[in-house]
Amino acid sequence: AMMILLETSHPTIKQALVQRMGPAREEFRESNSLEHVVIDFDDAQYYLKASSQTFTIYCAMHNFDKYEKFGVQKLLEEKYAKHDIAVSMSKSLEQDTSFDFNLTINLSTDYGSENDAVCDSLARVKYTVLSAPFFDYFEFVQAGQDPGVRRIPYRAGESIYIKKGKEDQIIVMSSVTFDEKKDWSIAEVFLREFSDVRREPSLQNAPVASFSRNPPGELEDMKVEEGENVVYISFVLFKKHWDGPKAENSVRAVLMFRNYLHYHVKASKTFMHMRMRKAVDSLMGTLNRAKTSAEAAVEKKTWSGKSLN
Repeated sequence: AMMILLETSHPTIKQALVQRMGPAREEFRESNSLEHVVIDFDDAQYYLKASSQTFTIYCAMHNFDKYEKFGVQKLLEEKYAKHDIAVSMSKSLEQDTSFDFNLTINLSTDYGSENDAVCDSLARVKYTVLSAPFFDYFEFVQAGQDPGVRRIPYRAGESIYIKKGKEDQIIVMSSVTFDEKKDWSIAEVFLREFSDVRREPSLQNAPVASFSRNPPGELEDMKVEEGENVVYISFVLFKKHWDGPKAENSVRAVLMFRNYLHYHVKASKTFMHMRMRKAVDSLMGTLNRAKTSAEAAVEKKTWSGKSLN
């Protein structure tokens, strides 16, 4: 069966932008101001504020201050400066929530054929931020340096670790928590498939994937997440994955993998429940058809032959 790839752009943010972007949407903007709080995966939260001329996205992310130093501002400015999007790294209090940074775009700007791409890029801001520590790490390795192990604590109780491996390899390790044992049983089936995928001749260039209930040896000197419900998933990226045009897609896939895995675990459980309910309904139908009618009319007569019914 085909696996579903989750979108990296937030649909609510993108829809709000598409509705307001460009000179043609001026009338809509005049009559539809916006103040809206949006929640995302990975403990992220946004506050969208739009007037007739500007649209600001305030962003709050889990443990932002712990990985902000890895080139987040630099990447945001490189990504959005070409579209005249203002980046502010100042913390702000909106709707009783502290936000880490914000992006502001002039809605009257005509981006022409790039309009949808600009909206999509803004709606993907969380992944842009989380990818910054990766690209910063890649630059060190490209310069012949070994930055050691880098931790990205992007979720409560879960982290991503990056470490230089042998030769031109970079190892990405994620700690993933499963709150239910049944979820892990299903996830293990998926993970075994990913581990075996490189046996296919057409997929020899894919990153090497592995998983373990124990922290990988590369993290032996670090304080990491441990417990019966914690699993470590590792990907070995080769130079062709992290150096060049494929780097952005590789990072995006790694960042999405945790949510991708949990999504398919939940979808599998839903599918199995549906199949079980359907099987029960079918069995009950069979049993009902097999029952003799207890209420079937039995004609009772007297000795003289007169019916009592």
